[in-house]
Amino acid sequence: MARKTFMAIHTYKSDLAKKNAFESLKNTVRTDYEWVERWDFPKAQCIATWVGTDDFFFCHWEAETEEDIMTTLSENGMDENLITVAYPIFMHINKNDCSGLDPYKVWAEVDV
Repeated sequence: MARKTFMAIHTYKSDLAKKNAFESLKNTVRTDYEWVERWDFPKAQCIATWVGTDDFFFCHWEAETEEDIMTTLSENGMDENLITVAYPIFMHINKNDCSGLDPYKVWAEVDV
């Protein structure tokens, strides 16, 4: 089965979980290339992330199913401190990666 694209929304289970996550990242030394390698798993790959200081952060995933993402997070202990929901996305436009193709054609193939 081909991989699909998902947008995951994560939130911390508690203020302490959020604080611990930020504290642990202060001591993390990793290049962006190493981050890409770290988040590539057999059934799911996180291909982008957006993190601020609020209670939510967002990740762009590729996987066959939403369950593959949830299983990957669980196997890596991420579900201990996070609540995650993943939504399939059908259109992704990035101004830095334009093709000249019509991105709206995907809607003709989507059953709502």
